Amino acid sequence: MHRVSQNLISSRAAQSENVKLEILRQRINDEKYLNAAIQRMALILSKELMDLTRESMRHERQRKRRK
Repeated sequence: MHRVSQNLISSRAAQSENVKLEILRQRINDEKYLNAAIQRMALILSKELMDLTRESMRHERQRKRRK
């Protein structure tokens, strides 16, 4: 019985993944969706770069104080 329920869960998970993939395939062809996705990625990367820059500057100030 345990194996049957595992197979059923695996089958449902595979179906769910197929649905998600189909939705993504449709979205990839939508220019508005792609533009919004690119904008979100750019914002996230910019924020991460700014955080890294701030962190680097903080470490540099700490290093100079130690001298």
